[in-house]
Amino acid sequence: METIGLYTNQTLLLTGAEAKNEEEIIRLLAGKALEQGLIEPEFITAVLAREKEYPTGLPTAVPIAIPHIHDGCLKSFFSMAVLKEPVSFKCMGDPDETVDAPLVFLFGITDPSYQTAVLKKFSTIFQDEEVLQRLKDMTDPEELMHQMKELLDTYLVTE
Repeated sequence: METIGLYTNQTLLLTGAEAKNEEEIIRLLAGKALEQGLIEPEFITAVLAREKEYPTGLPTAVPIAIPHIHDGCLKSFFSMAVLKEPVSFKCMGDPDETVDAPLVFLFGITDPSYQTAVLKKFSTIFQDEEVLQRLKDMTDPEELMHQMKELLDTYLVTE
């Protein structure tokens, strides 16, 4: 399998993040990617619009959200927030339902044909309640980066 190479660094992995709603946490994570030249400003608009049309909240053992898109992405990347207080996201399978997600995984990908492979890789993580609980309890960005590198293996490229 070809390496997808989602770039990340400690600046893109937030612990103790605070946000009032899904838009605020998406803007916070995407803003970090924008500061590093990984995306164009249109990425933020596009991912927010996509979230409204195709929600990404998942009612896993520890609820999560995985907003993602390729529009405006200059370099494939992965960012993540461990929130102090969960943020409500509409459910992927049923937009009338919401999940209160303490974990938000945002990624951008330059080649949309890799999106399914990335989501499949993430889904193995999302099925493990122990892993999700461990991620939810993380307070150190360095430790979080080490954990994500271990979980995502060759999918993640770090500094």
